Amino acid sequence: MLQILCMVDSEDYWYLNSVIERSKSVIFYGYTFEVEGGTEGTGSSVIRLIVIELVDAKMAVGLITPSDLKLDKELKLRFTSNDSPTKDIVVECKLSDEVKKASYMGDDLEKIEYIGYTLEKFYDSKNAKFYLHDLRPPAETEGQEEQP
Repeated sequence: MLQILCMVDSEDYWYLNSVIERSKSVIFYGYTFEVEGGTEGTGSSVIRLIVIELVDAKMAVGLITPSDLKLDKELKLRFTSNDSPTKDIVVECKLSDEVKKASYMGDDLEKIEYIGYTLEKFYDSKNAKFYLHDLRPPAETEGQEEQP
């Protein structure tokens, strides 16, 4: 089972903690989002995100995954914040089979900015906070810079 540590604001950490203390479980929905497209003169690439909505905690987390990561349907999110105690909040989630797709012409960084902004606005309209975490290794993110 894939485990991912997510840093969130203190307010969201304590709100999630209170939801778990009250109900012992968190209502969630997980799906995959793919943004594809290319840049002028180069090929096409795909940015893949796992999006987990924590419905009763009014929060969603987008996780940009490495292109070669084989996704498991089950994952464990561990939440922490700057002023949290040594205890992480653990939420076990399952991904649905739903794959949302979008197209955006640009390099990988531009696609990430596009989808991050789009999802942030979408969840803001639902009164939910959106966090975006890039889980790709540095070698994969270095290729985003323009070559001379």
